[in-house]
Amino acid sequence: MTEDRSLDDFAADDDGDESAESAPDDAEGDGVDPDEATDAAPATDAAPATDAAPATDAAPATATSTWHADGAECDRCGERVDRRWRDDDAFVCPGCASW
Repeated sequence: MTEDRSLDDFAADDDGDESAESAPDDAEGDGVDPDEATDAAPATDAAPATDAAPATDAAPATATSTWHADGAECDRCGERVDRRWRDDDAFVCPGCASW
């Protein structure tokens, strides 16, 4: 491509017509004239709408480690470290972690 183009160049114009570059062609040769009016509903690639409720049985995410620029105390030994890992209900330094 020789020049940058704005997103506006790809959008539909004020009349709602798409530019000739984005118009679909009849490459499959199905014999249907795209300019000819039909009574058939236009085909879409959109998925049908569903009334399904979002899943609520998923457990919330749990952090497995923390990082502090100023450091934080290990919940077991009290050593100040930049990074701590979860071990049961505590955040601990590498020395106290049960690997």
